[in-house]
This record gives sequence, structure tokens and C-alpha cells, in this order.
Amino acid sequence: MHTQGEKIPLEIQVDYSGYSNIVIELHDDGVLLATLNRPERLNALDADLLAEISQLCLMLADDTAVKVVVITGAGQAFSVGGDIDLIGQFNEDLEQSVESSVHYTTVLRRLMDLNKPVIAAVNGDILGGGLGLALMCDVIFMAREARLMCASQLQINALPAPDVFLWPALGVSAAKAKYHLFQSSIIDAAEADQIGLVSAVTDAASLMEEALDYAHQLATRDPLMLSWTKRAVSYNLRSASPLLDEWLALEALSFGRDSVKDGLTNMRKVIGREPGDDHR
Repeated sequence: MHTQGEKIPLEIQVDYSGYSNIVIELHDDGVLLATLNRPERLNALDADLLAEISQLCLMLADDTAVKVVVITGAGQAFSVGGDIDLIGQFNEDLEQSVESSVHYTTVLRRLMDLNKPVIAAVNGDILGGGLGLALMCDVIFMAREARLMCASQLQINALPAPDVFLWPALGVSAAKAKYHLFQSSIIDAAEADQIGLVSAVTDAASLMEEALDYAHQLATRDPLMLSWTKRAVSYNLRSASPLLDEWLALEALSFGRDSVKDGLTNMRKVIGREPGDDHR
């Protein structure tokens, strides 16, 4: 029986069944596993997936039953960033490019501001906007066999806004950042760990076990203190946050350049994908 004025603990029961592009698994101790589920497109980010990630962050913020979040990708990749068909539309429609940039900025900020730890389990290749999602998580486990492409947008002659914002904000030296970003390096997990982009490297076979074990450990700790610790350690990232709008706005504008059309044509030849292919 609760006395008058006593604060009653609130356990909100949230229905996570309405997602089409994310598979949700909620564990009894409050660990929630969210799997990006477009494996036929290597979990490329389209408008629907971005909207679902954004909505999920809002739901998680209000759900006191969830203590820790783990994000991974289905299939062979974590996420290869913006869907190439969507980027092709940006090249032809600047207004759509800017609108999508605003949505993506919202997703990154909601991950940053989420009042609980978010762990990325990078199971496979990661680049572009997908890399931005992972780097905005608090702890990043990366499979030893996974690869990371730096500044992938430069491959199609566009500004790599997530990399430009996040690498310096996360403490990567200017010399290392520019060395890799200028040439769109493809680096392995060991190199990503060495320059401070990821938290831990593990074999692919044990990636999810180790990421979830870590999440279950955190789930036993005081949620409020974890939230405050996240906010304090993220001070530099939060302080740099206004730059996020500037770089993503410039990226949105850069997608409209004629050279991007040429870059997309060359990229389609590399990946063997023509407009409208569904890769199924």
C-alpha cells in the first residue's frame, strides 16, 4: 500500500510489435535487442527504416522496463548507409535530400539523448549513414571479420557528413581522421579499435554473446546513474552537436551536384545494381 505523496514506480508496458524493418527482442532483465532487418539490401537506410529507428528511440525513452539497448544488423552487414536508390532521388530532388537530412539528424540526436546505454554489435560491413548510427551508440562491439569504409560518400563525390562530425567529436586525431577520410579507406576492426572508433573487437561467432553479456551486466546497475554517466561522458559530443546540422545540411546540398550522378553511375557498376533492382 502506498502512502499519500509517495512516488509509485512506473513500469510502462510498450508494444514493440508494429515494426516492419526492425526485429525487437525484449529480455526479462530489461535488455532490448533491436535488429535492423533489411538483409537483402545490407540493411541500407531508407525513409521507412529511418522513421522506425526514430520512433523506437522515442518509445525506449519512455519505457522504464528497458534498461539497456543493443542494436545489430541482420545478415552480412550492420548497415551500408543510405540506400543507393534513395540517394539517386536526392540527386534529382534537393528538397527531398534536405528533408531526409533533417530526419537523419533527428535519429542521431535521439540516440545521443536516449536516457539509457545503447550498445552497437557491428556484425558485418558498415559505412556511410550506418557508420553514423553505430558511432552514436555508447559502446561498440565489432566483429573481427567486419570492415569499415571511411567517408564512403566521397566515393560518389558527396560530403561524408557523419564521419566529418563524429570522428573529431569522438577524439580521433586530425592526422588519422584526414588520412583515412581523404582516401575513403576500408579498415578492419583492429584498425578501427586502434584509432578509437570502437570499444571492443571479438570473433564474429561470439559477437552477440559478448555484446549481450555486457548488456546484461549493465542491466543490473542503477539506471539513473548509468543515464547520468552517459550524459557526462558525452559532454564533448553534445557540445559539438550544433555542427551536426551544418555538416548534414552541406551533405544534403552536395547530393544535388552533377558529379554525384556520375558517382552513382560508377557505384552501380561496382555493386552490380541498377535502379529498381531489389537484390532479393
